[in-house]
Amino acid sequence: MVAIVVLAAGFGGYKFLYEPRVNAPVPPSLRLPTTAPGSPDFDQSLGKWQHIGSRTEDPAPLTVQGLFPPQFVLNGSSYVRTAASVTKNCSQAVYGTKLQAALQSGHCSQVARASYISGNGQLMGTVGVVNLDTSAAAQKAGQATGPQEVIAPLPAKKGATSKLGGGTGVVQAEVKGHYLILMWAQLGDLKSPSTSAAKQLLEQFAANLVTGSANINLSTRMLGGKA
Repeated sequence: MVAIVVLAAGFGGYKFLYEPRVNAPVPPSLRLPTTAPGSPDFDQSLGKWQHIGSRTEDPAPLTVQGLFPPQFVLNGSSYVRTAASVTKNCSQAVYGTKLQAALQSGHCSQVARASYISGNGQLMGTVGVVNLDTSAAAQKAGQATGPQEVIAPLPAKKGATSKLGGGTGVVQAEVKGHYLILMWAQLGDLKSPSTSAAKQLLEQFAANLVTGSANINLSTRMLGGKA
């Protein structure tokens, strides 16, 4: 996973920071199947991505209901969904011509997005899952992400997240089988995360969005061979 700090207006010409990440720990209450090699559910003969190496192996389409719970609690913090959508027009769900071209060449069939706000209203963001034909296509699209190649934040019709994308954000990207997961996170007051602590808070928020939502469904598909 990589993290990039960008400014929303134009998404170009700004300093950005790439930082390696590992998946946040998952509490047992979320019932997430372990994806670690050697676990009871992991079949060595199927390889790294198990049942989600390609869309042929994993044909069930993504759904808002499957990926994005209306609310969840992770490590004592709550996350509330404020908007969600699934579109087959993949280019409209991301910014950047390079990323759009990579999704087209990877035969993107849909992009599912949801926006969440923290229980205290201080953090908000959008998590998106891109459905590509193979893990190689997802890897190629992931390499196309950058300060101008990001998920399009999904504003709500009202409330704090109606202003999503209107400030400085932290962007993350992660490949999981034939899926590319993209995140956008920013402060609820739209201020720039001017300190390292603020940036780290947003990075953890973005990672938690994936852990508590899309990663559960995708990991279930990966190990169980079904949505």
